[in-house]
Amino acid sequence: MMTEFLTRLRFFIFRKKCGELDDELQFHLEQLISAKEAAGLTAAEARRQALIEFGGLERTREQCAEQRPGWWIDTVLRDARYALRAFGRNPLFTVAVLATLTLAIGATTAVFSVMNAVLLRSLPVADPDRLVYLRTSNPPRGTGTIDSNQTFSYSVYDALRRQSWGLSPVMAYVPLSGSKVAVRYGEQPEEAEGDMVSGTFFSGLGVNLPRGRGFSEEDETKHAPIAVISYNYWTRRFAADPDVLGKTLYVSGVAMTIVGVTAEGFEGVEGGGSTDFWIPLQNRRELNAWGNPPEEGKLYIADSTWWCLRMIGRLAPSVTRAQAVAQLQPVFQTAAYVGLGSPTEGEKPPVLSLADAKSFPGSDQQYGNPLRMLMAMVGLVLLMALANVVMLLMARNAARQREFSVRQALGAGRGELLRQLLTESLILVSAGGALAWGFAEMATRLLGRWAEIESSLAPDRTVLLFSLGVLVFAGLLFGLAPLRVALAGGVEMALKTSAATSNTDAGKSRTARIIVALQMALCVVLLVGGGLLIHTLRNLENTPLGMRIDGLVVFGVKPNIPSIPEGVAFYQNLMNKLRVLPGVESVTIMEERIGSWWSNNSDMQVDGRLPEVANGASRTVRSNVAGPDFFRTLGVPVLAGRDFADSDTAESPHVGIINEQFAKRFLPNQNPLGHTIGPDNGQYTMTIVGVVKDHKYRSIDEEPIPMAWYMYAQIPVVGPMHVEMRVHGEPLAILPSARKAVQQLDPNLPLIRPMTQREQFDTTISQHVLFARLAGSFGFLAVLLVATGLYGTLAYRVNMRTAEIGMRMAVGARRPQVVWMILKDSLWLTTGGMTLGIPLAMLVGRALTSSLYGVEPLDAFSYLLAVAGVAVVALAASALPAGRAASVDPMRALRTE
Repeated sequence: MMTEFLTRLRFFIFRKKCGELDDELQFHLEQLISAKEAAGLTAAEARRQALIEFGGLERTREQCAEQRPGWWIDTVLRDARYALRAFGRNPLFTVAVLATLTLAIGATTAVFSVMNAVLLRSLPVADPDRLVYLRTSNPPRGTGTIDSNQTFSYSVYDALRRQSWGLSPVMAYVPLSGSKVAVRYGEQPEEAEGDMVSGTFFSGLGVNLPRGRGFSEEDETKHAPIAVISYNYWTRRFAADPDVLGKTLYVSGVAMTIVGVTAEGFEGVEGGGSTDFWIPLQNRRELNAWGNPPEEGKLYIADSTWWCLRMIGRLAPSVTRAQAVAQLQPVFQTAAYVGLGSPTEGEKPPVLSLADAKSFPGSDQQYGNPLRMLMAMVGLVLLMALANVVMLLMARNAARQREFSVRQALGAGRGELLRQLLTESLILVSAGGALAWGFAEMATRLLGRWAEIESSLAPDRTVLLFSLGVLVFAGLLFGLAPLRVALAGGVEMALKTSAATSNTDAGKSRTARIIVALQMALCVVLLVGGGLLIHTLRNLENTPLGMRIDGLVVFGVKPNIPSIPEGVAFYQNLMNKLRVLPGVESVTIMEERIGSWWSNNSDMQVDGRLPEVANGASRTVRSNVAGPDFFRTLGVPVLAGRDFADSDTAESPHVGIINEQFAKRFLPNQNPLGHTIGPDNGQYTMTIVGVVKDHKYRSIDEEPIPMAWYMYAQIPVVGPMHVEMRVHGEPLAILPSARKAVQQLDPNLPLIRPMTQREQFDTTISQHVLFARLAGSFGFLAVLLVATGLYGTLAYRVNMRTAEIGMRMAVGARRPQVVWMILKDSLWLTTGGMTLGIPLAMLVGRALTSSLYGVEPLDAFSYLLAVAGVAVVALAASALPAGRAASVDPMRALRTE
């Protein structure tokens, strides 16, 4: 094979020039003429018979060239040069096709790249098919969980890791915080995502560490103060320092020595996030699981009631998932009740199960449906785009029928014409694919930012193969589909154009017209869906929050507080420092950040007992711990009583504040002031001193429910808090001064997720923003595709009816009549598309009901806007072909008869 390749290459490089071949052919022809003259024929007759016998010089030259190794390279290059010249002569067509391919294939690749990274890509570890996540049906009664099906107690982990059959090994991991944890390298504190993991985490997963080492079981047992950092964090924070090993990273104020760097691509096993560092399981109060303060002095290791660890395991060799579950089930069910006693009567024991761990946990629940919906939408757009390009090529090839017929008359076969069309499609697809890849990379980053996906979305081999598959399909489609139109005329029909022959192909455009009508229907669907989602987004953005949102800035702090009195003193000192900063109007604190989806929900006692509720209403109350001037800072009206104050201390009477919903449900027709409230366990009791107006708490789109607030200095828990500041001017401008004030109290404390309160609430509608933006983008792209598709179809029909139009005008038809003839065709297509599209849009609207806010699925304005948009676009796309038809010169058209 290599010898043949080298031979072809040598002939290609050292091939004869065309002039040399012509001289050689001319020599043989003259020899044949001389021989016939010697036989007694006249010079003219000898030449005539020699030419007949010898054949056409052009065809003979081609046959000789085809005998040369590597001849096809010459042919392909010649076809490519011809195609490039043809594209250059028609730049509008070329730009339209390349723009269509760039947008459609680029958007499809971007959505697939995100779907691949989040849902399809396997963990970048050794043999991911043997990995399983541990799951449970339900935790025992009397336990607290982070996730009722995915988290376990340390006792369960300890029991399962000691078994020697089924899973080998069992690995545990748990975040150091619900979001990010405070770290410091050098002088400046910052935030980073970190996990505590078992000693077998890296070895069990098969993670490659090109620098340093991972953890051992001894590191876990001794709770070693060491850390492994990710490749991304190493390059981003440490500038890929080759001497990073041995350096100190402070995690929540605790010094950790960096001992390893993971290979590029490994970002942990948390779906949608990118873990920056890992440390062995610790037993220090500063490094409790999830960043929670110790419950009754117990860390996660000693608290059997707190199911907070996630676990992953590797199936032992030759062990199936069912066999592993059967082996582990009795061990698990025994360990589940360690420290809890026996199951209560009628309690259903928890059941262990194993789930596939090739991909990230929770990703399908969080991103699955949205991404599949987006993939379906962009798939429709891609089909519309491919159909458009095919119709443009058909229109272009219809105009080239005379060219193709002349080439056939000169001896070109159908295979040669097919080769020319495939070459042209290859050039278009190659150029469009290169542009689409660049557009896809930009769109992927934008889509990841809109969806708040922190993990790497870099395309891999799967994305590359997907893109190549789309391009190959497009190349074959663009080369083969227009071939029938190109060859439809034949030699005879293309060499004579008449009114009779020009209409023979009119019926062949029926398929293109059906495609355009379907495109219009899909365009109506996308525009209606986009209109409903954009209307929803506008409603959400304009929803009253029940507070003065402008001028508020919020950030979190997580100090290392050993005791409740010290915690109260820390936050009091912090608020005092922040209050005196220039431009600050008021400062307060809260345990759960409003607008973050987080909340504490439980039953609540009113006047020492659980209240009676009417009509089976829920007793659930949402509660939060707040600081002084809480409602004044937020700008929430106090309807009765007062706000919290600095004078509300641990020694003063304990007080609470409720909202309108609480008063209406639990204290109807009463003055709520003076009544007492408290958690259902009776741990503490507060006297109601204020009633505030209902306002948004967890998210923008929530409905109000009963709420209660406690004063932070009067309850027996003080941990991480969030600071809310009302400032004059630009809210974020206060952050540098606030950061200095915090670090004066503790140099290890960063500001956690600082942002304006409006930005915080906007995170709760991020999915609505994502869908609205993408639906609007796809709708706009669909409009462009409909415009180009309709233009291509009408241009094709006008070209095929040129002689007919000329004859009509010659016998008295006026230009307005010709324009109406073309526009009437467009009107029928538009009417057909809308007739089909509106019912489909109604079905889509009903499917989107759960995603809508403040707008009905049959919102008339959205439908009217979509219909009007398609009509305007159809009219604009029809104007150019109609104008071209009206400008046909009757005499020139009739001369072609």
